[in-house]
Order: sequence, then C-alpha cells, then structure tokens
Amino acid sequence: MKHKHHIVPKYKCKELGIDPDFDDNFVEVSREQHALIHWGYKCKDLKPLLEVCNPPQWVIDMIPLEDNRDSISASYIALGEIEQIDISGENNPNWKGGVSVGDNRKAYYQTPEFKEYMRAYKQIPEHKVKHKEYMRAWRLRRKLEKQQGQGTLEQYIG
Repeated sequence: MKHKHHIVPKYKCKELGIDPDFDDNFVEVSREQHALIHWGYKCKDLKPLLEVCNPPQWVIDMIPLEDNRDSISASYIALGEIEQIDISGENNPNWKGGVSVGDNRKAYYQTPEFKEYMRAYKQIPEHKVKHKEYMRAWRLRRKLEKQQGQGTLEQYIG
C-alpha cells in the first residue's frame, strides 16, 4: 500500500502560510520509506527522499531539517517496526534539555502563588459542594471495594 508523502511537511506549510497540496509536493512511497524520509528530515539527511524522487530545488529549500516534530511522524508511521527510529530522550519533541515536564510542574505546586490560588479556590461555595459530593462518592467506592475483597472485578462487570 502506498503512502502519500508531503515533501514539505504540512506543519511547515502552515508556518509558511501555503497550501500543502501544491504541485511538486507529493510522492507516493511505501510505509517504511515514508517513515525513513521523516526520520531523515529529523537527522538532516535527505538521502531517503532523494532515493524515491527528485523534487525541484525550491521545494527542497523549504524542507525543515533537524526538526523534532518529524521524529514523531516517523515513529507513528513506522509502527515500532523500524529499529533505527528512536524517539526516546533527546529525540523526543517534548525534550526540554534534560528536564522532564513533570519536574517543572512539581516546582510550580510549591510556589506561594499557587498555594494562595488553591486557598482562594477552596473557598468558592460551588467548589466546596462539588468536592464534598466527590469525596462522599469516593469513600463509598472504597468501602464497597474493601467489602467485596481485593482484586475482584465484579463491581465493574455488567
């Protein structure tokens, strides 16, 4: 089955303000070739693309190289079947120089601004009512789970 590959990726066309379906921006390739082309873009290597087509220079000039968004495309298209495509660590588009996204969130929760916001939020009457109802339901669920025994799925079936 052939894949329709946009030589200049859709995200780049959107950034440039052009229609991604312009002439000279398509090539039909296999799924494996498609994934390798995107991985090549990420690795600053146009060889996989040039093996299947010869686009005009003005199209090649618009191809974004070393953009981590292509690693996600490559990984998605490869379906985990191409060993050289690896989106862990620095290859992941969410990589922020060694800092995990969750680390920043934990630090934010400790700031005085966030704590003050939560104190004010908890004083809102609608929130108090919703929270009280939620906790009542949560305690009831926990009580029922303990009565039925650990590890049973009967409460969720049927």
